[in-house]
Amino acid sequence: MTLAVSGLIHPTAVIGPDAEIAPDVRVGPYVIIEGPVRIGTGCVIEGYACLSGPIEMGRENYVGYKAVLGKGPQSRSYRGEPTRLVIGDGNSFHESVTIHRGTVEGGGLTAIGDGNVLRKGAHLGHDVIMGDGCLLESDVLLAGHVEIGDGCDLASHVVIQQRVRIGRLVRFSGIGGSTKDVPPFVVQEGYNCITGLNRPGLQRVGTPPAVISALGEAFQVLFEEGRNQGEALDLVTSRLGHVPEVREVLEFIRGTRIGINHIRNEERRNWCA
Repeated sequence: MTLAVSGLIHPTAVIGPDAEIAPDVRVGPYVIIEGPVRIGTGCVIEGYACLSGPIEMGRENYVGYKAVLGKGPQSRSYRGEPTRLVIGDGNSFHESVTIHRGTVEGGGLTAIGDGNVLRKGAHLGHDVIMGDGCLLESDVLLAGHVEIGDGCDLASHVVIQQRVRIGRLVRFSGIGGSTKDVPPFVVQEGYNCITGLNRPGLQRVGTPPAVISALGEAFQVLFEEGRNQGEALDLVTSRLGHVPEVREVLEFIRGTRIGINHIRNEERRNWCA
């Protein structure tokens, strides 16, 4: 991989000597690439974007107009250490997306998997760990140290507090937020408010009907029957612990440090605290 200034790189782009750019990468006007930035084959960097290393970017990524990737974290603990942003393959970062590098406190790494789409104005804070195949609509904000599993779908203006974990295949409705962990395979609306099982998302990835049925039964025991958490976890383990996806939910809940969101009920019709 070499830096190849050619017809694919606009003459107004400013590219530092530490950059390593595959020969077929397209770089638009007034792009800034500074520090140790490695960009894999097939990527497109649109005009006025800024990439600030250390960044390792894989293949076939799209970086939209005015996106800013890899600037230093907005953390009081950060003292200019050379932390990293690592990006996989086939991601799309649309207009004005911002993603910060990690902090030493958080392990020094912000990491994004493969095939994710971040729409206009989405933000990933320092030390965010994102899986594969997620969709973040316009102006979604993830604070520092958030972990988000594969296949999540966050609608516009969702805000996630620092250190929250979001399980696999979670769907958020728009204009909501979370200060607590969100278990895999659920739908969340409003503020800290689970509303049901994400059956469409499970079906979309080819989950067998028997597994969806088992998850539905587990969801009922865990969230709808009013049992205390320990009793509910033990009951689901004894009844359905042989189903890997159910075990994934149980292990996620048992691993929480900040609590799990509640299901909406009549007393908390619009918002769950």
